Amino acid sequence: MQTTNIITGMGANNAVVVVQMSEQYVLWLSLLATTGLSLAWAVFWLVAWHRDANIAEIISRPELFRIITVMGVIAATAVLSLTNRIDGNLTGAILSGIVGYVLGSVSNRKREVPPVPAPKTPTGGSGG
Repeated sequence: MQTTNIITGMGANNAVVVVQMSEQYVLWLSLLATTGLSLAWAVFWLVAWHRDANIAEIISRPELFRIITVMGVIAATAVLSLTNRIDGNLTGAILSGIVGYVLGSVSNRKREVPPVPAPKTPTGGSGG
């Protein structure tokens, strides 16, 4: 069975502490992340069904696919980072990119509010 070395921090005498992680641990961590995501989506759909939400409308919205993609990337990044498959700097870059994407989407959504039409002025009539 292959193991992965994880550097967890500095020991009492400033020595690097290394933890051995087996591939089985990585598999269980991946399954835990997948189960957590599945449970979150099950609760989401249960609440939507309970509130009689229009499922077709929910599925047709592009925001749903953005949410699914962001959640999947975060879960994969967390698992890969915790198992030392990707470097901490790369993890930070991926997660900060996701934060920028999400915050950019939120700020753009606020700007896309259509302007309020001006009230109609009465035309014609007698002036006097």
